[in-house]
Amino acid sequence: MSYDTLALIHSLAAYVWLGSLFGSLVFATLVTRRSENGVLTGAVAVVRFATRVGLPAAIILLISGIWMVAAYPVGNGLWINLGFILWLVAAVVGSALMHPAARRMRNATTDKESVALAKRIIWIGGGEIIAIAIAIWVMGAKPGS
Repeated sequence: MSYDTLALIHSLAAYVWLGSLFGSLVFATLVTRRSENGVLTGAVAVVRFATRVGLPAAIILLISGIWMVAAYPVGNGLWINLGFILWLVAAVVGSALMHPAARRMRNATTDKESVALAKRIIWIGGGEIIAIAIAIWVMGAKPGS
């Protein structure tokens, strides 16, 4: 597969991952403004999009990135390493923090506890967006080089 094709797949996967989180957070914000329990609906949407759209995109992003580096060695590994670290941060944050919070939210015994966990899920999604956006900028702009 050509470098340009791999780069296209890699870039599209990054934007799909970012877009799925951003879209679900916009939805969560709009739903939350309608009612206090709307935050629960928003958090469920964030988790669903993160799992069903974001996770496959993150895996495709990783595989295509590794494939590009293996098949077409490029100079200045600093940006590749930084992009990988930010991918790892976003993926670990999503897996290690968001999904356990979603599980606890489903099993919560009080509405107050559910709402607190839902807000945490939405904040975690926002943190993931920041990490992914920085990674996209770093990999695209390669500042200082």
